[in-house]
Amino acid sequence: MKKTIIFDLDGTLTDSQEGILKSIEFALNHFGYEVPSYDTLLLFLGPPIVDSLQEHCSMTLEQAEEVYKKFGERYGTIGKFENKLYPNIVDLLGKVKSEQYTVALATAKPEVYAKEILEYFSISDYFNVVVGANYQEGLMHKKDILQKAIELCGNPLTDGNGRRLIYMVGDRKYDVESANELGCISIGVTYGYGTERELNEANAEYLCDDADDIVMTLDLEEMMVRR
Repeated sequence: MKKTIIFDLDGTLTDSQEGILKSIEFALNHFGYEVPSYDTLLLFLGPPIVDSLQEHCSMTLEQAEEVYKKFGERYGTIGKFENKLYPNIVDLLGKVKSEQYTVALATAKPEVYAKEILEYFSISDYFNVVVGANYQEGLMHKKDILQKAIELCGNPLTDGNGRRLIYMVGDRKYDVESANELGCISIGVTYGYGTERELNEANAEYLCDDADDIVMTLDLEEMMVRR
């Protein structure tokens, strides 16, 4: 049976913290809003920024959307490239591609930015499917984005014995919770922006400390299937 692996982007494939946080600060400063503490800003990494602005800066939806538009002015030109791949990500992508996985990206980042970032790091060719946020279509939250990615991959969730065939790899609770709800095998990575506690509380089935750990987890799952 064809297997599928779906990756989050920020905090999973790339360390994008610098560009995102600088662009948030830029937008808040432009409108004269107080910039939250560094620890609070880290909570913006993962969920939709409009949601985080409302939650952590006590903004109305209208205010948050205005700030997000200004955020995009900097992020869309400079911030998206203040970014780097985590170690051994290319090797991981090469492995799953060579083993005939369907490889997808599911990110709450706008899809246009996600595609540009994959091109920037020369890893677009590893992906069969790329799904990101699309505010015009109302596609903003991780569960909906992941659901669309699963549908576009076109592979079954399980084999004839009920064994699951789709993996979701991400660094925040939103990735893990969405994966669990949709019947995927959830792999939480501890090197990103979510804490180990957060991932455990979200009931991640596996925790991986680096890309090599993800490879070992996939190999372990394959051995279990063959028994």
